[in-house]
Amino acid sequence: MAHETKEVGSAANAVIVAVDPRLGSLILALRRCPTLAKAALTLTFLTLMLIALPHSALALTASELANRLQESYDKTADLKADFSQVSVIKAMHMQKDGKGVLIIKKPGLLRYTYAKPDRQEIIVRDEGLIMYTPETGQVVKKALSKAVMDKTPSTFLAGLGRVTDSFDVKIPASGEKDKKGRYQLDLVPKGDRMGIERITLALDPDNYNILMFSFIDSSGNTNTINLNNIKINTGIKESAFSFQIPKGATLIGE
Repeated sequence: MAHETKEVGSAANAVIVAVDPRLGSLILALRRCPTLAKAALTLTFLTLMLIALPHSALALTASELANRLQESYDKTADLKADFSQVSVIKAMHMQKDGKGVLIIKKPGLLRYTYAKPDRQEIIVRDEGLIMYTPETGQVVKKALSKAVMDKTPSTFLAGLGRVTDSFDVKIPASGEKDKKGRYQLDLVPKGDRMGIERITLALDPDNYNILMFSFIDSSGNTNTINLNNIKINTGIKESAFSFQIPKGATLIGE
């Protein structure tokens, strides 16, 4: 028995010293006490499990998470996804739901096609926004400054900036992961916040793609968009972002 205890203690010590040489002083105590030797065997097992875990399973800092998000989207040339949207106006206790398809192509092309609650097209290209609502027959055109565009995840997805250039990043108070096991990251706009207090992202734990983004503005209103059926780098054509004003539609704006 004494020989077995010594071997267990020696094996445990080898792992402990490999992880942190400063713990080598535990050798003597492990060899002299069978109870500690058994504890060391457990520690050895747990340590080997920890070493074997993929890095993604370990706790990440906000900066590390932001870097992985950026690395993921640096490899993304285009994206297509179904989206569902929930907008809540706090003062009016009103909620509005929407859904449709989102397509993105770098650099700087983005199109939301709403199917519900009403048909609508929102297109961003050439630092401008076009919004067309068939029900009203109106086309709204508006120039977007880079400062405004940098404050939205959609334009980040379109490759118009780096997340840490425009936002301070932190882990939400609710923790590193949400109830669905997705990584969470809070973005707080740097400089002029353009009325946005905070943006919360939910990221796929496998590839760090954005699965959800939620805006909270200075009035406490929220706008949450969830992405599903995400397809990346399928070769979306630039022509998919073209728009011609329909005959009879009224143009408003620039």
